[in-house]
Amino acid sequence: MSDSSRMDEKVASPVISSHGSSLDDPAAKTEQLRRIYRKIDMRLVPLMFFCYFLQFLDKVIVNYANIMGIAKNLHFVGNDFSWMATAFFIGYAVAEFPQGYLIQKFPVSKVLGFNVLLWGIIVCCTAATQNFAGAAAVRTLLGMFEAVITPALIMITSQWYNKKQATLRTGIWYCGLGAGQVLGGLISWAAQHGSTTSSFQSWRIMFVSVGVFNLFVALAVICVMPSGVREAAFLTEDEKALIEEVLARDQAGAGKKVFRASGIFDALKDLQVWLLFLNTILIVIPSGIITTFSATIINSIFLTPKKSALLNMPAGAISIFATLAGTYVIYYNLPRWLSIVGLLIPTIIGAGLMSFAKSNAGALAGVYLINFDVAPLALIYALVGANTQGYTKKVTVNVMIAIAFSIANIIGPQTFQDKDKPKYLPAKITVLGVAGGSIIVTILLRVLYGMRNAKTAAARQAELEAIRRGEIDAKAVEDDQTDLTNPTFQYPPALIVVTGANGFIAQHCVAALLREGYRVVGTVRGQNKVAAVKKTHKGHPGLEVVVIEDITNAQSYLDVIGPLSPAAVLHLAAPFHYQATDFEREMMIPAVQGSTAILEAAAKIKSIRRVVQTNSFASIYDASAGLSPDKTYSAQDWSPLTYEDGVKADNAPAAYRASKAAAEKAAWKFMESRVLGFDLVSLCPAMVFGPFLPEAKPTTIAGVNTSNQLVWAAVSAGRDSPVPPTRGPVWVDVRDVADAHVKALQVVEAGGCRFLLASGVYCNQELCDVSRRALPKYGDRIPVGEPGKRESHTHFGVSTAEAGQVLGVRWRSLEESLKDVVPQLFEVERGEAEVERSA
Repeated sequence: MSDSSRMDEKVASPVISSHGSSLDDPAAKTEQLRRIYRKIDMRLVPLMFFCYFLQFLDKVIVNYANIMGIAKNLHFVGNDFSWMATAFFIGYAVAEFPQGYLIQKFPVSKVLGFNVLLWGIIVCCTAATQNFAGAAAVRTLLGMFEAVITPALIMITSQWYNKKQATLRTGIWYCGLGAGQVLGGLISWAAQHGSTTSSFQSWRIMFVSVGVFNLFVALAVICVMPSGVREAAFLTEDEKALIEEVLARDQAGAGKKVFRASGIFDALKDLQVWLLFLNTILIVIPSGIITTFSATIINSIFLTPKKSALLNMPAGAISIFATLAGTYVIYYNLPRWLSIVGLLIPTIIGAGLMSFAKSNAGALAGVYLINFDVAPLALIYALVGANTQGYTKKVTVNVMIAIAFSIANIIGPQTFQDKDKPKYLPAKITVLGVAGGSIIVTILLRVLYGMRNAKTAAARQAELEAIRRGEIDAKAVEDDQTDLTNPTFQYPPALIVVTGANGFIAQHCVAALLREGYRVVGTVRGQNKVAAVKKTHKGHPGLEVVVIEDITNAQSYLDVIGPLSPAAVLHLAAPFHYQATDFEREMMIPAVQGSTAILEAAAKIKSIRRVVQTNSFASIYDASAGLSPDKTYSAQDWSPLTYEDGVKADNAPAAYRASKAAAEKAAWKFMESRVLGFDLVSLCPAMVFGPFLPEAKPTTIAGVNTSNQLVWAAVSAGRDSPVPPTRGPVWVDVRDVADAHVKALQVVEAGGCRFLLASGVYCNQELCDVSRRALPKYGDRIPVGEPGKRESHTHFGVSTAEAGQVLGVRWRSLEESLKDVVPQLFEVERGEAEVERSA
């Protein structure tokens, strides 16, 4: 199965009801969507890739023709070659609006297919040209036919995939650019081995070969690619309906194919569109080097056409890597704007090397690095598809972006003037300037999206709430609206609240969210903890820490986080310790009232779409059943303990188990008692082992979290000491728990579900055996006990199938967890002893 299919199961399914039953079968829905999208991918993505590959190959072979003698054979003088390259983009710009009209009037796939057919014929005709006028005329016609490519592929992608899916698919078909560079170099190298004296020179052979391949791909597009979801013969009616529902709920899809003049005016007055237009120009200007002159620059360094053709091939591989990396990370919620900025940095470095490096190797490295500039355009295309709504506006914006693309490509070749050869220094310095300018425009776009989201968050949540209640049809929401006129439209990314941000699990959750590009507001119960949380995350600019002293009072949450309009909440603020003496005051009330208080607040904060609560294996486990060797616990099991059992418990562990069971039951009861605009996900981790974040390592063993203290007790008793008895023989790594929290936010079908988080069972003898083997330096402290003895056959087991299938969590091994945390525990002990000695 492809990675894209696995990731689609996380982002494509319809939204479950706001308080859907935990007995629903999300795994079955996941498998259905996986199967559907596998079929769609097989039909669409290869054809889109080949179309983009061929349109770039058609342009890049001119690059190779330049070093194969086209200028000499066609008697070019002065800047004729630059003007021949420019002629293509003049035709490209002129044809954009006529092509946009055709896309509006006829099925997009058919318009694309017939244009590929025509440009294939034109590429073949290039081989017959005899002078500059003929070459310029053919290149102009080629530009007119290829003008369809970007608008058509963006429209096709948005017809079939939601916003997250579309980014990766765009990246895949956009890799045709890099593939064109690689194969173009190989074609050029092969063609140069042909006759140099024949009237049918090697560059002419190259054009005919590529043109014929275009004709075969054109026939495949016309005959195989469906015009839309409804026309897809390979999907059943139920599958078509499901895809349409997925697109509508995500505010994706292309909209109804109806011309609306208002959509054109909406595009022309939209600041977002003009920023995208400007950014496209700035990003694409360096393509003049990549598309038309990179082989020429390499040839100026190494002076042999055959070697230059081969040395230009790695540039294509770099383009492919940068494109896939830049689009793939969007699935893990790195904001598109950050991805664009990250890709432009190597471009700037490459431009500097290409311009000023003293050695051939440094200059060649610069040529390769500027190919990172290719990838941001794929993200611009993805932004256009995701952040514009309404069919006419989508077509108009796509045409405008294509015009910007052609303007940039007209400018790019003109920076290469005959008087500047062989170094072409002004052109190389231009790359530095435009890449820096693109970074500034990208940041401005992010600011604009943030301002617009703040205005529409509440309305979008109200719309989702109405959809879930069945009051409106999700598929009817976008019929005649654009992203500007739709008061509920949302641009990515989001703000997440993490309660109890100073806790062991919460620290890792915050770190995971920040890594994936979310903005985070962490709550703590005292001002004295604010600085520590910020230090834990090294003052990350995406983190804000606020104080909420009373976690049992909904108004406390409303006063602080209500004005922030968060998209979701990770609720981790609950006690976990065995030092309590007044069980009701210290454990039961904070757990139960804290569980419902955050839900009461969320019900009044209209921007919140999901609450993820951290509960415990304790709310699953039935202690009264004993060890039960034949029992396998899963997320479907419930502890029978009640609130009263916790108040009257004989010991703290029993009170803790009761508090977790009562708190989770209270949360589900709250969700089932009313209609809400958000859904709930419950995560029930076992004993949580694993390392501390570097800036959050405790200073004393007493400050170690309860679960890791169990590890410490087992591995520090002394070589000849008995192995302590095992307590709570089910475990999970804290990093896997944090991963599950993030995925619980992202996976739509997780709504209304409950998940057991556990890597498996363990015993203290296993802790000692694994630690002694993996960390022999601590062998004098780790009990030997009875090596190899295990206890799994003496007690219950666990099943975490739902977490694996729906959330996609992959569990770390016990050895991996212990190798990271045990050395930290010994460091804590050593540091504590040093403090005592110096006191």
